[in-house]
Amino acid sequence: MHKAKMLMLLAAVASPVTATAKEPIDAAGLKAIETRVPPQSWYPDGYYDIRIAAEGQVADFPRETLTMDWGDGQPPYYDVIDCNAEYVSLDETDPLTARYGPVALEVARLRGEFERMKYPLAVYAGPLLEFEKAKIEEAKTAPEPVSEAEMSDAMAMEANAAADAAVAEVATDAAADAASMEAAPPADAGMDESETYNDPYFLLAKAVEANRERLAPKLPKVLADGGCGAGEGSSVIVKTVPPQGKVLLINTFAFKVCTRKRPDPWDRFACKWNEIETGVEKQLSGRYVYQVKWPDGAVRKGTRDIVPNYEDEAVAAVVTFKKVGS
Repeated sequence: MHKAKMLMLLAAVASPVTATAKEPIDAAGLKAIETRVPPQSWYPDGYYDIRIAAEGQVADFPRETLTMDWGDGQPPYYDVIDCNAEYVSLDETDPLTARYGPVALEVARLRGEFERMKYPLAVYAGPLLEFEKAKIEEAKTAPEPVSEAEMSDAMAMEANAAADAAVAEVATDAAADAASMEAAPPADAGMDESETYNDPYFLLAKAVEANRERLAPKLPKVLADGGCGAGEGSSVIVKTVPPQGKVLLINTFAFKVCTRKRPDPWDRFACKWNEIETGVEKQLSGRYVYQVKWPDGAVRKGTRDIVPNYEDEAVAAVVTFKKVGS
């Protein structure tokens, strides 16, 4: 079933690159969210702005399909794990948002989805707060966020160290055999049963499901199923029409966080806008706010989903920003 699920999820994300003139939610819109999502006394400093920005992000980009039906004769169910959950990179935001952004986005997504599916507050509100506490504690003790460049450098150093160790250990057949055994973990390696039952997603689903059975038995069953998997996707080439446009991108979630903190989020120096070199392959994927400036002074702004080529990772996806038209 997990293989079929992976293929269906890949098909869902492998849609063509799309563009829209939709403006991101502004500061007033984010401020209005505070009435629905009050701060908690145990929130870390700076987390509440991230949490509100996450609510705005989920409102702008809600998940379309909420219940799963795999055609096995069982009724549809709600999986608290979203295999396409948004990734927050230090390259696209500040260290605090890189640390707590994934938590805020997941809590906002779950709250919004329970609300959309008409689960009563009494079913999910308490368990969701406990989930948020647990995930915040995980984030607090996680290693310092690193940029993708730093991560690539670290992986390269590990690979070199592993190669050096392998060369040293092939002095004898026995050493080579031992190295081979160490390099190949058991096929079923992963989270053991005790880890599964202590996982915040499992605990959330278990608590919500117990409440659902008691208070809203006609609503879909709640599970923590997961079984995610996906390819890396191709690189992306950015172009402008006409050429010579200067392309600035910022992740839409990072843009919302900056909107909470800065008077003008379109100021490239106030927020973490990235200038993208055109005509060059680059790893890009996700939802972005853009501003493109041409030498004649023309500027175009908007939002865009950038989707790599998942069907053939060797073929770069092309993203074109036009001065006029769509």
